[in-house]
Order: sequence, then structure tokens, then C-alpha cells
Amino acid sequence: MRRKRVDTDPVDPATLYEKLEPVGRGSFGQVYRGQRRSDGAEVAIKVADLEASPDEIEDIQAEIAFLAACQSKHVVRYYGSHLKGAHLWIIMEYLAGGSVLDLMAPGALTEEQICVIVHGVLNALVFLHAEGKMHRDIKGTCAGEWVDLGRGTG
Repeated sequence: MRRKRVDTDPVDPATLYEKLEPVGRGSFGQVYRGQRRSDGAEVAIKVADLEASPDEIEDIQAEIAFLAACQSKHVVRYYGSHLKGAHLWIIMEYLAGGSVLDLMAPGALTEEQICVIVHGVLNALVFLHAEGKMHRDIKGTCAGEWVDLGRGTG
């Protein structure tokens, strides 16, 4: 099977971004809150170990291409990818609201909270479908914006 190449910036990502605390797991690796060194902006850094998951490289490439093509306020922004050894750093917009699961930790969501979450997911779906994109793995992982686009097709 021929593998697609993951397009990356050759610059060491640690010189551009500071990896802070882990905030969760994504479809291909650990997700960290990070900071862009040039201006202090918060970012999300998904780190995928390509040696641990060589069969997923095509899936990772598809996720990156999918995110890069999505220019909407309802879909998390993709900033770029960097390869550091066998670790691919995927840099995305950081959404501090947490996951729906985090929001549910203290107890059941209110009707108003549910409406906000569903509204955000539906706006993302409207955008994606208008662009001819389909998503096979819907996760309401962040209130107001749709974060996990790990199984999108275009």
C-alpha cells in the first residue's frame, strides 16, 4: 500500500510553540494546550506518534486536508503541521470551553446549554454539507464550535 505524504513545516515546532498541559486525547494522539511563542496566543497541539501508528498516516493526512479546507467560524481553525522526529504536531485553534463531557461533570446540562451545543454542531454541519463534505464521526466535544473532525471526507 502506498502511503500519502503528510505535508509539514520542517521547522522544529518547539521553537514556535510551547507545549503546556494535556487537555485530552484526539483521534490520533494526545492534545495539549499550547502557546505560540511569537505572540503568546493559545493554541491546541495534537501530537501523533507516527511510529506507533504507521497504518494511520493516511487517516492523519485526510484529517489535516479536511481541516485545512474548512474556513468557517463553526469549525476549529487549522494553523499547520510540524514534524519533530516521529511525532507530528498538528496546530489548531484552542477552544477553552472544554468538552461536553467536561461540562457534564458537575451534573446534567440545562436546556439552554444543550441548545448552545446543538446550535454549534448544526452550524458546523450546515457549513460542511454546503461545501460538499460529510462527517462520519460526530462528537460534540466543544460547546459552540465543532472540534473533532477526525473522520471527515471531502
